[in-house]
Amino acid sequence: MLVTRDAVEEIRAWQVRDQRPDSVFRVDVRLGGCRGFKLFFDLEETAAADDVVTEIEGVRVVVQEDGLPLVAGSILDFEDSYRGRGFRLANPRARNACGCGTSFMADYPGHDPDDEGTVVAEAPSPN
Repeated sequence: MLVTRDAVEEIRAWQVRDQRPDSVFRVDVRLGGCRGFKLFFDLEETAAADDVVTEIEGVRVVVQEDGLPLVAGSILDFEDSYRGRGFRLANPRARNACGCGTSFMADYPGHDPDDEGTVVAEAPSPN
């Protein structure tokens, strides 16, 4: 996963606001929403044993190992514009997003979409 400078700066600012300079930034992939998968972003005190940790300029971004195949190759960015303010994940595996933009379908590696239909997941919700 790539992380933009804007995302790194916003994560740092969030850590300062919450007085949690050593926290990790979690990208959490969960089943749910109208399209199947949903992404959540949060600060947590430490990484879990089954997390994959990426460190960028002193900021640690973590993803649970089970969710990593759904976000591999993604770009984490932070946007503050007329469209809204929040973290965005440009995910090459995401497709068929819902109208509200918070959930999406994604092909899970090793899953045959012709077997049981496409695996679904929800998309990012800004903090």
